[in-house]
Amino acid sequence: MKGRIRLFWLILAVVCSALAVFACLYAGLFGSIINWPEGNPADTVTQFFESIRYGNYPLAYSCLSDYSTLGLEQEPETPEAKAVYDALKKSYTWSLDGDCAVNGTEATQKVRLRALNIRRTEVAVASRVDPVLQEMLAEKPNSEIYDETGGYRSSLTDAVYTEALNRALADADSLCETTNLEIRLQYIDGSWKIITDRALMNALVGGQS
Repeated sequence: MKGRIRLFWLILAVVCSALAVFACLYAGLFGSIINWPEGNPADTVTQFFESIRYGNYPLAYSCLSDYSTLGLEQEPETPEAKAVYDALKKSYTWSLDGDCAVNGTEATQKVRLRALNIRRTEVAVASRVDPVLQEMLAEKPNSEIYDETGGYRSSLTDAVYTEALNRALADADSLCETTNLEIRLQYIDGSWKIITDRALMNALVGGQS
């Protein structure tokens, strides 16, 4: 009954993007002129996290420089995993932390992201398994508890795990964790794009790596 909740449906690989320089230097009668990027990188960060929060994944992914998908739109197959994933998506809250720092065609924006922590959820579920089991053992007849080998029926252990999970998720806020992120951006093809990294990916999938 110790099974860990593993979110295999999420894509966690991180690819480093090559640096791209878009500043153009012109020499002429009036000296050198640099064409600086336009727009506020913080607007891209805001659009990304708001889109993730409300499930608008195409718009969120359009803010990225190096991924066309993060797999966040894919639903897990089992009811238990789906319950955890739904709780994770509902838990997202975020805020910008200070002003955006811009250096030419690169920028950084600090963000605080609060989300359900999967490992903390696993611990909470595990702590509830035995009490739920004892309750069900007291309520059910032996024919619904033991199989022909004398062990617990799989239907019982499944029911125990599901109930323990439901009780843990009933207090999902206590299972959340705030992560301080430093979002890096580059100015690419006329707009600011987020460069994904492991810290961002881990935070989005509940602290998993």
